[in-house]
Amino acid sequence: MKEEDIRPRKIFDEYLALAKKDVNNYFLTKPFYYVSCPACKGENSRFKFRKYGFDYEECDKCKTLYVNPRPTPESFSDYYSNSPSVKYWATNFYKETESSRRELIIKPKAKLVKRYLDKYLGDTNNTSIIDIGAGYGVFCEELQLLADEGTTVVAIEPSDSLNRICIEKGLKTVPKFIENVYNSDFEGMDISCAISFELLEHLHNPELFIQKCSEIISPEGLLIITTLTWDGFDLQVLQDKSSSIHPPHHLNFFTKKSLSILLERNGFEVCEITTPGKLDVDIVSKQLSDIKDPFIRKLIESDQEIKDNFQTFLQEAGLSSHMMAVAKKK
Repeated sequence: MKEEDIRPRKIFDEYLALAKKDVNNYFLTKPFYYVSCPACKGENSRFKFRKYGFDYEECDKCKTLYVNPRPTPESFSDYYSNSPSVKYWATNFYKETESSRRELIIKPKAKLVKRYLDKYLGDTNNTSIIDIGAGYGVFCEELQLLADEGTTVVAIEPSDSLNRICIEKGLKTVPKFIENVYNSDFEGMDISCAISFELLEHLHNPELFIQKCSEIISPEGLLIITTLTWDGFDLQVLQDKSSSIHPPHHLNFFTKKSLSILLERNGFEVCEITTPGKLDVDIVSKQLSDIKDPFIRKLIESDQEIKDNFQTFLQEAGLSSHMMAVAKKK
């Protein structure tokens, strides 16, 4: 799989250009304030770089990379409700990539999640699984096809345009931000698992999100999260040149260690954390002009077999930038 297959360059570049404009319109003239580390609550951090007017710092204790200072929750609420880049992502990007993402990402991910459900929960019959930030509802559709009999997959999606699509697909849909969701929204359902893909890096307050998940999930239920990790190869190599580090969308880059700290502090036992990413080498190969290290340049310019083997090594060594965590509520 190549990055172009799931993030066509032309569409992604337009999205990034809109996001850069949105920074000026929604944030840089508004208040910013300092925060502690979103993972370990540490107060000591070091400046790493500035991008589009946002400062990124690295926590001395757990090595999380995060925006600090950061805009207020009100600024983000306005941004996610009204900005052109968010609307473009929810309409053009989703629409243009739905088919390829379904085949290359969503179906394999649904199978992987089903294996985790079988491994850690066993029978999920007569329970519900929630997908937080469901988008077009594609993952909900694919997981529903694999789920045990009597299992309901519920879409949690605050965007009006996207939750309407989920509803039209016949999915049980809760049209709210997860922070505003309560057990009453599920009409007595037993929530055995909550799933969140590529969301944690966006959140103004990741701890509030994890706390809310803990409130909703039934005892010994699962939380399955994917997010970008600062431990990952392409992020470590490209640093501020990485297109994955683009405020205001991506604020938090946890490490395996720091994500474990966040989960365990909020009532979860970590079952496993893996890095099943497939794109690190392909992403770096497109930015050779930004690579100064001669060994990395040689590696990235090697034949495809060597690059494929190296990507497999990154996955197995926990060094890909795509991280998946499975945790059980205590």
